[in-house]
Amino acid sequence: MNILDIITKKKNGKNLSYDELKFVFNGYLNKEIPDYQMSALLMAITINGMSMSETLSLTDIFIRSGEVYDLTKVMDYVVDKHSTGGVGDSTTLIIGPMCASLGLHLAKMSGRGLGLTGGTIDKVESIPGFNVNITEEEFFTQVNNLGFALSSQTANLVPLDKAIYALRDVTGTTESIPLIASSIMSKKIAAGADNILIDIKVGSGALIKNYADAEKLSEWLISIGEAYKRNVRTIISDMDTPLSYAIGNSLEVCEAINVLHGKRCPLYTSCIEIVANLLSMAKNMDISEAEVRAEQVIKNGEALKKFYEFVSAQNGRLKELEVAKTIVPVRANRGGIITKIDALGAAKLAAKLGASKMHLDDEIDYTVGLMLNVKVGDTINKDDVILNIYMNKPVQFSQKDFDFIGIE
Repeated sequence: MNILDIITKKKNGKNLSYDELKFVFNGYLNKEIPDYQMSALLMAITINGMSMSETLSLTDIFIRSGEVYDLTKVMDYVVDKHSTGGVGDSTTLIIGPMCASLGLHLAKMSGRGLGLTGGTIDKVESIPGFNVNITEEEFFTQVNNLGFALSSQTANLVPLDKAIYALRDVTGTTESIPLIASSIMSKKIAAGADNILIDIKVGSGALIKNYADAEKLSEWLISIGEAYKRNVRTIISDMDTPLSYAIGNSLEVCEAINVLHGKRCPLYTSCIEIVANLLSMAKNMDISEAEVRAEQVIKNGEALKKFYEFVSAQNGRLKELEVAKTIVPVRANRGGIITKIDALGAAKLAAKLGASKMHLDDEIDYTVGLMLNVKVGDTINKDDVILNIYMNKPVQFSQKDFDFIGIE
């Protein structure tokens, strides 16, 4: 086979066979195909799409690139959750302890940030000492004993997706529905859960920009799940506005702790919905009863206790968690009502501070970010502090940087 012929075939909108996809993607993993040619194919896929048959083929190739776990043989009520990426989305840090408190087993393989969206692994790595590279045995043991473990993709679990994920992040190919579907489901299937909830974020701060694409992705995820005999459910949620008041890695860890203490905010509401769905799927429970149970473990402190146990089990030292020392308040230039807080604009400002990667070899500053003081609908006065910027390096700001907050 010839890589140029395959790129040209997809550029012309034709379907690729299983063997052609295997040749290119495994060739890239084995360093036989260079970045620039793989990037060209990814761009052709992003522009021209893939059929369901191609997507199932690619998912299978991803899965077969590494090991496959089967947690259901050794424990009951195994669940998994994935978010397609958003701004201020630290739900995993909250729903993991909640699930564990409810007798579920959440085996969570997470990724790093993709584009401007924050990655769960980046967030927990802001906690000094936190080990995201636990072994398969440690992963199994912790999920079985504690109910929740969080790991980055190991070298042996879907290594092909890990390599492609990093390349997509810096080549403008993050928004392809087939690539998103293959990436998500290969990890979920390989990680071994039989009940999988996918939270599809839609809006300016998400990979998926409109509801029609979200519905299409939902159908594809469920179809892939059916092909592998997995119970898959999706929820579609808004990401025009950040999910959390905090945007930035260590700041989002702090906000997750606040929610586990009972702070009411959109992040709290989202976590209740996710956990209720997982509980109803795994234990065949009515969703309204599951919602009550989910709130109980926050109110009685059980989820917060599980969070501390989880961080300690993976060697994290929460007492050493830091946020940037330089805090710059941003004041309203006029009074009025907050009409918008654009998630994409907020993410761009956080990226400007160093909170996410713009290039493959960039270093993330875990301590920087934004802390919003307002929400849509709030009435404010001129000179009220609408957000605080946490920063470590000199940054030149313009009014355009703050236009993501609308005041009328």
